[in-house]
Amino acid sequence: MPVRPDPQTRRGFLLASASALMVSACATRGTSDTELPPLPAGPSIQSLLAAQAVPIRKISPDDPGVRALAAGLAGAQLAGLGEATHGSHEDALLKSMLLQVMVEKHGLRAILVEANRAGAQQLNAYASAAPTGLQAVEAVRQAAVFRILKTEVMADLLTWLRGWNAVNGDQPVRIAGIDCQNSSLDAAEALDALAKVDSGAADALAGALAPVTSDAAKALRHDLMIRSLTLAELTAAHAACLTLEDELARIGLAEAAFAARLAGQGLISFEFETADGGIADAGPDYWSRRDGFMAANALHLLGKDHGVLWGHNMHVLAGRPGGDAAGFVPSGAVLRDKLGGGYVSLTQEFSKASFLALPDKPFNGAQEVFATITRTARPGTMNALLASASRSAAWFDLATLPENALTDTWRAESIGFDWYGARAAAEPVDTDIRHTPPGRMLDFMVIHPQLTPSRML
Repeated sequence: MPVRPDPQTRRGFLLASASALMVSACATRGTSDTELPPLPAGPSIQSLLAAQAVPIRKISPDDPGVRALAAGLAGAQLAGLGEATHGSHEDALLKSMLLQVMVEKHGLRAILVEANRAGAQQLNAYASAAPTGLQAVEAVRQAAVFRILKTEVMADLLTWLRGWNAVNGDQPVRIAGIDCQNSSLDAAEALDALAKVDSGAADALAGALAPVTSDAAKALRHDLMIRSLTLAELTAAHAACLTLEDELARIGLAEAAFAARLAGQGLISFEFETADGGIADAGPDYWSRRDGFMAANALHLLGKDHGVLWGHNMHVLAGRPGGDAAGFVPSGAVLRDKLGGGYVSLTQEFSKASFLALPDKPFNGAQEVFATITRTARPGTMNALLASASRSAAWFDLATLPENALTDTWRAESIGFDWYGARAAAEPVDTDIRHTPPGRMLDFMVIHPQLTPSRML
């Protein structure tokens, strides 16, 4: 059974994402590049990985290693592009470069982001090449997306996408959000859409939705809005969202119906985190609700297009972890179940990292400030294993590993995963690392010798 973390330490960016249900913290003390142990003389998983490592000499769309990795990922309809932390530059930059190659060379047409609907729509409006007086930097700053996404990488990607869409109108690339952490706005917009065509039906739902759609509720961050509700209020609002979705679908307002669906998802995903909620009553499936919804939303938005899912490593995993994380079902695992080989995952690791994260302490209501956290790969982790296989940036395709007793044993034995979400302790702690067998939940992997903090706008 998974560890029951405090809700403040397990949620996605605004809600403190990676925590005890899956790998959450980057490792701490470890060896430096010069101190990494030599490869064993006989056959080992390190030597097998070292033999198939593909170098990335420069994170650029012209780099042969980047282009080869993009080609490998493009073999699937949907590729989950992970990141070792939410607040580091190089892993986000690599995802952006991969996207550019996949758009130009492999028919990528949909970018599904771990972000909320309304904010992603703002990003898409700029990327679509529609008339605007904004520059990309301003468009990203104004978008209602998680703060950690407001980076130079995102602005540069929007600039590139806008250029592509301006001259390739017959091959447009779109951005869409799959997350459900904006129930107040989603419900309010869906209710307004219903009121325009059936005011009576909207009025019948307005009372139950009022605690969620009030101006006061809309001004709160999603987790704080949830905590302002009683469980009874959340339950009534969730039921109203379901009815609202049905009414909007019945009259053919598909986009508004989807907004209502997201609103309901955002409520039920945090059901036990209300003012009077009993988080101790949450079962193993509770911590997977948001991931399950994000996977369903991704499939809904993808349609028949080729796309990528831009998210954290913990969300894009293509299988169900065991060990410390048993019971957690990542979005990627659901997508693998639905698409089979049509879904692949890319996870990223590091030898050393400096990254941005929020303090790992109880929220006191004040505006939280990002801190710069420094970590080094710890022995016994996937970071350290890949760092020992390649001292420079490289990628690995685990499907090319030979099927033998050595790799079977490696896949079955637990290894430490040290990834960070929104929050991180100033100093490392042993409980940061979660252990689970790799199994078949990893497809492509990247090692970065050094990650640096996100370049915030």
